[in-house]
Amino acid sequence: MTGAGGSGASTAWGVPLRARYAWEQSDHPALLGVRGALQRHLVPLVSTVSSADPNGPSLGYAGVPVGIGRVRQTLEACREAGGAPTTAVRRGRVRRADLFGGVLPDADLVAVGCHAEQAAELPTEHALVLPFRLHLVVGLSGGREQWQRAVSKRERQWFSARRKERVWAFDVATDEESFRFFYRRMHVPTMRSRHGARTRSEPEASALENLFRSGVLAFVTVDGERVAGVLCRRSADGATITVRLLGVLDGTEEMYQLGAMKALYHLLLEWADEHGYRNVDLGGMEAWLSRGLFQWKRRFAPRLQLAPNHLGGLRVWFHARRDTPAVRDFLVANPVLELVGDQEFGAVYFHDDQRPARLDLAHACPNSPGYRTVHLDDFLPARSKP
Repeated sequence: MTGAGGSGASTAWGVPLRARYAWEQSDHPALLGVRGALQRHLVPLVSTVSSADPNGPSLGYAGVPVGIGRVRQTLEACREAGGAPTTAVRRGRVRRADLFGGVLPDADLVAVGCHAEQAAELPTEHALVLPFRLHLVVGLSGGREQWQRAVSKRERQWFSARRKERVWAFDVATDEESFRFFYRRMHVPTMRSRHGARTRSEPEASALENLFRSGVLAFVTVDGERVAGVLCRRSADGATITVRLLGVLDGTEEMYQLGAMKALYHLLLEWADEHGYRNVDLGGMEAWLSRGLFQWKRRFAPRLQLAPNHLGGLRVWFHARRDTPAVRDFLVANPVLELVGDQEFGAVYFHDDQRPARLDLAHACPNSPGYRTVHLDDFLPARSKP
């Protein structure tokens, strides 16, 4: 299998781009060890407090800087989904000795992003330890019949019906003009429309050098017209293909209504199976179950795995400092995934006498079979009970 960029040699300016990408994304044990040591001992730690109106709890984040764009922004998105927009963010630094000595951001809910061994040293009272970053991986090695049977019946029926209406296809492209069309007309406008100021993405030059040249670029076409696209990374051993960038044409709602994004996942799995891949990594997520992306991707029966890069060694110590109605509403509305052993995950649903557990937010994946419910009277600090 050849990459989308063919075998052409990269120019000299690609060296720093490849080095930066490897620093962020490599799963090489030596590089992970170096980065982990720096994060534990040398990288300056940040501390922030994100405020909202009284209907939303204040959110604190402290720890490794990468958590600003991962954990804190996820928590803010959860709060905003509950109707409480962010009104202000205070930013600062915190010393390691202070943070792990108990000096926390002054907020209702606090998340600390740190390495697993550091999280294990923090108090267990009113707190959970969550994975920092998870990936959802669909296994194909059992053959098409097996993995397709695991996909939800509703999804299979939906895509079968769409195929009877229009001609859907998966078109692999290998020219740079197609890459730029994908990046500028699909990926950038889609990220802007979905995430606004919180958009995180691979810069265009890095995506060209590190993903396109050695990965796979493909378009979803309907009756021959490109309506969506995806840029995937191939693993070094050729066994896994990972979704890195995607988008629909011009980021429009019309393309979503057409089903372009949903069809992309179905077609990608079929294509990967036909071309000998054993796994399709559908990408990453944080540990909060209420995010719509997880609820959608779990329909393909993926296994949950810790992120293969340096984020996989991190954890989130998630702590309730205060008991308020806003805190209770937030915790019930946003159940989480926690580690259960080394390779399995379990869901945690909060509830109280007035707020039932949100069991409608599904959690089940092949290695996330169970859940537990936690009464907020037992989890929140007693001294602040309303």
